[in-house]
Amino acid sequence: MSIVMMLPYSAAANSDHPSIGGRAEEQTITIEARLPNSSASLSPSHDSGGGPTPVSPPVRQWRVTPAMCFLRDLGGATVLAESCDEGHQLAYEGIECEDDEQAVGALFEQRRQSDGWSDAELVDDESCLAQRRQQVDLPAAAARAFQEMQIAPSEVNVQPPDGWTLVNVDTIAFTDREPRTVSTELFGIPVEIRAVASNYSWDFGDGTTPLSTTDPGAPYPAYTIAHAYAEPGSATISLTTTWGGQFRLAGEPTWRDVPGEATTTSASGSLEILEARARLVEDLYGG
Repeated sequence: MSIVMMLPYSAAANSDHPSIGGRAEEQTITIEARLPNSSASLSPSHDSGGGPTPVSPPVRQWRVTPAMCFLRDLGGATVLAESCDEGHQLAYEGIECEDDEQAVGALFEQRRQSDGWSDAELVDDESCLAQRRQQVDLPAAAARAFQEMQIAPSEVNVQPPDGWTLVNVDTIAFTDREPRTVSTELFGIPVEIRAVASNYSWDFGDGTTPLSTTDPGAPYPAYTIAHAYAEPGSATISLTTTWGGQFRLAGEPTWRDVPGEATTTSASGSLEILEARARLVEDLYGG
């Protein structure tokens, strides 16, 4: 007999109290717990302020030994899934673990859509965990929270700062290196998720190859990112920032990496590129 527990991140509107329901089908018992909005919504609040952040779609997850399905149309390949089409399921009892470990079933996920729940999706494979370890899969949940995170783009700063620069003179660009952090709850556990910039790609808008670097730059006189325009005209400097994800339990000092990357794009205002010309003038003072 298998027991499946479903924990949606957010409940229906005006639901202030948890509720538990369920059903039994042959050898499977399904328990569905609906958590109140105040603690279950995945609605991170950004450090940088601003307006309210949209609440992520309701999600429900559960762990169970997956079914092994025979893919007749793909030359007899097999795949692990929540269930198989009729006549396609093979015998499978799950992974084998050491004596001091406990098998943890595959993690499946569904998302609420306008017409009901989506198909079950495999989001984390089966694994073996030491029995003394807390049986919650925070890293996988943190990785998904990072992928859904709304990251504030890097600000593009330019010197000279007044919307113009000169041909053949360094135009300085820089941004900040501050991580973007949100606080939320995963499986009812308070955590922090943050995006850390790992690469900056500067496009100076004149057709030259973008500059890719891990350096965010700095203002004059300690600047490290600069570009000299060869021709007068106008340009816009754009910046694509690549971010990596990390998480930690609220109150803990150590951040742990999560897989995956995200990118943001930002741009400066229009920059007028002028050509300075030298000319001789009459010495009015007779020097």
